[in-house]
Amino acid sequence: MKRLIALLLLAACPWLANATNIEQLIQLTDYVGVDYGGAVENGAITSPGEYGEMQDFSSAIVEQVAALPATDTSRQLAAHAAELARLVEGRADAGAVKALTATMRQLFISGYDVVVTPRRVPDLKVATALFAQQCVSCHGLSGQGDGPLAASIEPPPTDFTDRLRYQDRTVLGLYNTITHGLQGTAMQPYTGLDEEQRWALAFYVGQLATTQQQQAAGDAHYQQLEETHPLRQLDYVSTHTPAEVNAAYGTDGLSVMAFLRGHPQQFYHAASGSQLLEFSRKKLDESLEVYQSGDKDAAYELAVEAYLEGFELMEGNINAVDPGLRKEIEAEMTGYRNLIRKDAPSATLAAAVQQINALLDTAVSKLEQTSLSGKTAFVSALVILLREGLEALLVVAALTAFLVKTNRRDGLKYLYTGVAGAFALGGATWLAANTYIDISGAQRELAEGFAALFAAVVLFSVGFWMHSKTSAVKWQAFIETSLQRHLGTGTLWGLASLSFIAVYREMFEVVLFYQALWVQSSQEGQGMIFSGLLVAAALLVVLGWLILRYSTRLPLRQFFAVSGIFMFVLAFVFAGNGIAALQEAGKIPLDPISIPSIGLLGIHSNMQSTGVQLLLVIVAMVMLYISESGKAKTAS
Repeated sequence: MKRLIALLLLAACPWLANATNIEQLIQLTDYVGVDYGGAVENGAITSPGEYGEMQDFSSAIVEQVAALPATDTSRQLAAHAAELARLVEGRADAGAVKALTATMRQLFISGYDVVVTPRRVPDLKVATALFAQQCVSCHGLSGQGDGPLAASIEPPPTDFTDRLRYQDRTVLGLYNTITHGLQGTAMQPYTGLDEEQRWALAFYVGQLATTQQQQAAGDAHYQQLEETHPLRQLDYVSTHTPAEVNAAYGTDGLSVMAFLRGHPQQFYHAASGSQLLEFSRKKLDESLEVYQSGDKDAAYELAVEAYLEGFELMEGNINAVDPGLRKEIEAEMTGYRNLIRKDAPSATLAAAVQQINALLDTAVSKLEQTSLSGKTAFVSALVILLREGLEALLVVAALTAFLVKTNRRDGLKYLYTGVAGAFALGGATWLAANTYIDISGAQRELAEGFAALFAAVVLFSVGFWMHSKTSAVKWQAFIETSLQRHLGTGTLWGLASLSFIAVYREMFEVVLFYQALWVQSSQEGQGMIFSGLLVAAALLVVLGWLILRYSTRLPLRQFFAVSGIFMFVLAFVFAGNGIAALQEAGKIPLDPISIPSIGLLGIHSNMQSTGVQLLLVIVAMVMLYISESGKAKTAS
């Protein structure tokens, strides 16, 4: 009997009410809604085997819903489950069963926060290849259920081109079937596929019953829909059947559904400023809710996500409209995370969230009233690249000057290879994050933080090495005999790695900032973004040229001394910014102190980053003292 094993599994675990159980209950409920019509027609049983399954399934639904934790939602579902069992026993009309199971599906989703949409755009080209690899042996090349193994399978594989079944299947239901399988049939759970691949397959098979003409007609109707129309919301399209859409919006809506199942990328345009800040609001509310339930760690993670995935991407835009508001929101969100760490009363956190949400509302209002003008967009684009690119430029320029001054121009190809690799991998990372993989804000900050700290260690070491050579008693002998040995191939590749890290750590975030700026700018402003970017790039090139030109004019001993100090300063900056990035990722506490923040020097007004920088200064002073003491002993 179909899905008997699934029923036994559910019956064996009635106390579980996690996401997987709810997804399986949705799957079971949808199955009854779709297949009941094949068991009963006009009050008569047309398939005794199918009807017996409907009785079993409806009874299992009653039992499992009764085992859910007592809430308003579970009580409503219990009443509906009992009604579903009564309808099945009474051989009711299939339409009534279908309508009731649809209501239950929406209750499951809304009452238990079921994830109903993919995080990234489903790639139907990838899905086509996956279908050919994983599905054609049963479902056939075109999805008609006529694959080579179909004749030996009972029950037979689904025909995805069947219009009647298409009318009653949701994309979410297809995703759940791919994820959990249909126990007791040949359809097994595809645990070897990741979440994005399963969503892509769900959208792919969910549109096989449509035609290109229907999708083309749907495209035309879709373009005419208001932004607030349900069919422009991915969660609505994922959780409603074509039959439900047809009942609500007619044949035009039905064609739109066909188009959207075949073109889910319509939902994945860059988020607007208001959407990003609304995301922050939502995550803050969730953070407060889980904190009140006693889960401090989850509350902190959600607070970090609210900052990194929403507000931070709009920082530059808000700053362009109201710098004071940007600073206030940033300070309040930092304060909220500290309240969580310090186990503050729930009422205190609730007041903090209310204050932040009010500030976010103000930001949304200002952003919506003001699409960035050409001048503002130009300045914002200029500042983004100058701010994010300055540190990388200083490192690359200093290393270039070092190689030129020491007559090791052959090492420049290593250095520039590192820079080119950083640009290539940075672009590839951004592309992958927008299409194939999910890179969270916390992961971005972790990568940036650890890269900055690694660069700080290397810069500190190089700086000390360069300073130590200025005290060589036989300076010319060092130049003639030791420099070539110290700058072997391994060291040159080390310099290339340093240039790579310095550039790569900024690349991905720069692109994200420009994405957010583009969405918020007017048409005139979007044109000026390119101008701001080009001017900033030109300024960075000029600055690099000035460093290279004038630093290499110094005598070699003075060059080493100045460059050594410069490396120390860069290590100081990278250390402060590295700790700050790890704090934004929520991995290091942040305790504010009353000192001014100086972004250019990597100084942040908190105890942890300032403490690391002070420690770096103390270590540098101790090492310099030891070095000078050794020099004095050698001279005596």
